[in-house]
This record gives sequence, structure tokens and C-alpha cells, in this order.
Amino acid sequence: MQYPAIVSLILQKGVDNVSIPESISFQAFSEAGSLLLKENHYKEAAKAYAKANNTLELIKTGDWLMQQVMYKEASYFYVFCNDESKIDTCAHACMNSGSVNEAKDLFQVTNNHAMIQFLMDNFGI
Repeated sequence: MQYPAIVSLILQKGVDNVSIPESISFQAFSEAGSLLLKENHYKEAAKAYAKANNTLELIKTGDWLMQQVMYKEASYFYVFCNDESKIDTCAHACMNSGSVNEAKDLFQVTNNHAMIQFLMDNFGI
């Protein structure tokens, strides 16, 4: 680990509560994301990878979680990845498995107003 003190600070205070210089942002937040992922803190891990602008890890982790049939958890990563195909696939999987709030979040990223309206009409969200 290249930045153990900073990673420890991120883990202690939370991803949203730490600002670090851009020059070390990628490495520090990526390291924090990896540790958070190992501890099954999926939402925080996704935010850490997003703050690092680590699109590769966002997609790789989202893909792995989709293979594990962990659609809700995959949504946390895909929401930041800018790959509309993966986002749409995950949104439908979330919807079909009952994670309708996560499906709505994903449909909002892709501006899929028809599916957002469908969720509102049929699931009241």
C-alpha cells in the first residue's frame, strides 16, 4: 500500500468526508476502495473508485457482482461507470429482483424516462 495513512483516514472518516490532492487521489482512493470491497462495504467501495476516477475497477467489480447475482451491489458500481449498456442491463436485473430503488437510480443515469415512469406507476417509487 502506497498511502496507508491516507487510506486509513478515508476508512475512518468516510469517502465523502475526505479531500485529498488530485496528484494522489487515484492511488489513495483506489486503495481505499479495494479495502472497502474486501470488507463487503460495496456502496463505499464504489464511491471510492468513483472519486479515484477508476472506471476500470468500477466496471470490473460491477461485472463480477453481476456474475454473483448481486445486482443491487453491482448497481453501486455501474451508476458511476458511464457504460449505458451495463447500466441498463443491471437496472433491469435490479428491477426484476426487487431492488427497484437501485433500478430507478440507474435508469436516471441513462435518462430512461419511460422506465422511471413504469417504476413509479407500478412500484410507487
